[in-house]
Amino acid sequence: MTLTSFDIVELVDELRSRGGDSASIEVKSGAGGCPDVADTLCAFANMPDGGTLIVGLDEASGFAPVGLTELATIEQGIASQARTAVTPPVRCDFDTVTFGGSDLLVCRVAGIPLLDRPARHGSRAFLRQSDGDYAMSEQELAQLRYLQAQAVQRKHPDHESVLGTSSADLDEDLTRAYLSAARANSARHASVSDTEILRRTSVLSHDNSLTLGGLYTLGKYPQQWRPTLGITAAVQLPRGSGSRTRDLVHLDGPLPELLDRAMEWVRRNTSHRMSYNDGGHGIDTPEVPMRAVRELIANALVHRDLSATTDSKRVEIRLKDDLLVITSPGGLWGISEGQLGHPEGKSAVNSFLYEICKNVRLPDGTRVIEGEGGGIREAILATREAGLRPPRFTDYGVRFTALLSRHTLLSQDDLSWLATLPGGGDLSSEQRAILAGMRHGAQWTNSSVRTDFPPVDSVEARRWLQQLVERGFAEAVGERGQTTYQLSPALRVPTGAEATYLPIEAPAEVVDLGPHTPTVWAALAQPRTVAEVASRTGLSQRQVRYALNRLREEGHAVPAAVPRRRGTYQRVPASPEATR
Repeated sequence: MTLTSFDIVELVDELRSRGGDSASIEVKSGAGGCPDVADTLCAFANMPDGGTLIVGLDEASGFAPVGLTELATIEQGIASQARTAVTPPVRCDFDTVTFGGSDLLVCRVAGIPLLDRPARHGSRAFLRQSDGDYAMSEQELAQLRYLQAQAVQRKHPDHESVLGTSSADLDEDLTRAYLSAARANSARHASVSDTEILRRTSVLSHDNSLTLGGLYTLGKYPQQWRPTLGITAAVQLPRGSGSRTRDLVHLDGPLPELLDRAMEWVRRNTSHRMSYNDGGHGIDTPEVPMRAVRELIANALVHRDLSATTDSKRVEIRLKDDLLVITSPGGLWGISEGQLGHPEGKSAVNSFLYEICKNVRLPDGTRVIEGEGGGIREAILATREAGLRPPRFTDYGVRFTALLSRHTLLSQDDLSWLATLPGGGDLSSEQRAILAGMRHGAQWTNSSVRTDFPPVDSVEARRWLQQLVERGFAEAVGERGQTTYQLSPALRVPTGAEATYLPIEAPAEVVDLGPHTPTVWAALAQPRTVAEVASRTGLSQRQVRYALNRLREEGHAVPAAVPRRRGTYQRVPASPEATR
């Protein structure tokens, strides 16, 4: 994937929001010359989909550009490290992208084939963890060797017998519902005994002990034999709050109960927010769509690695200020990150467990899985309909993480504006997001719609855009194949008109920082959060964050010490003679 200047703006905004690098992005300053990035190159090489190194941004200064002048020298230095410091050598592709008036060097590091892993720097193999590189543990190396053996000759730990178990260890209610569903779904099971169905469907093994998959899904207490077949969940508190977590729970029981209790835990620890229904009326909805939460947790439970190499690993759920993080042991099997959510993106890590789960029901009678391989796609659609960013996925090879945003794509001001449009309530969630982007100056193409709203195809993207034009909300500019779409002139307002009531008398140095910095600076006459500034000015939260970071970099805005209100800022007053 080649990053454009537009992509970099989006990416830097996200890095600033999270306050650091990510699992797939590493940022280096490069101000002192070529940085030592051998550990990072090694770690990205051990990731199935690699990663991206960006040189030319200073993380300590809010990811401000440093103004590199020796890009060719730095590129040569990184390429040399990739060839000589990492074994086997790593492939790197380089691009130069402009951001903030300065050039950045973008290095896309390719993951090496599974059978060639691990890449090593010196004697150590590295992997990514959040925003850093760490040496792989012996257990992770064992997981890697297991994956390599699987690639040569597939094994099925979910089909293996669990010694000492029998049908007496099955949960009666779950098993009764399972047998009923199995008979209803296959005429071949209609006239055979319960025991024969359990054996045919790999709940019971040939020696009448339970298989691991059967124990995991229908057992009374699977953790008696495999203690880590459970979930650990906790709310992760901000640093400096005095505690690391709250509502820490260790969930146990069979898979359907794990899913049900995990859903209840998420409901208990999340709130509701106001949104608009199809008629344009404000309603209270969960801040995260529970349909997406359900699919992502079910995916983690059903597709976790069940081999002995993950014997000490549980599915983990962490609720942060901005994200719901769901991590399962083991990586993807048979597909890549890029295929997730697409029709061809179907592959079961545990094929026998997956088939069993097709007939397993939750306490309320709903299915654990639909059996169509569309869980990830369903989660993407659910978040899109809720106005949230789509889930992000990272395959580390030895673990898989799903990140579900708790922040809406649209500001409250955008939602209110959309509600005033005639027939705006009839727009799809995607069209509302596209139109809100147009409101803030974005121009869309068929390609950019497909990129921002996967897995939509070109036909559907064209239909969304053309409907906006037909209804008078947008206009098409350019010839066929070069068409861009922007806000209709009838809906445009003069730049900054939404904020004309603000006393914008900014100092000259603030005016020179960018088109929105005077507006944001004026709104910070009293302490406000990003969301409050966005609501007051009519700017998007992305625009506010960018302007705020510029103001902070130049000393015109500072964090405000407001009790129980993190992320609040205020402006630094200017001297009267400095304004213009």
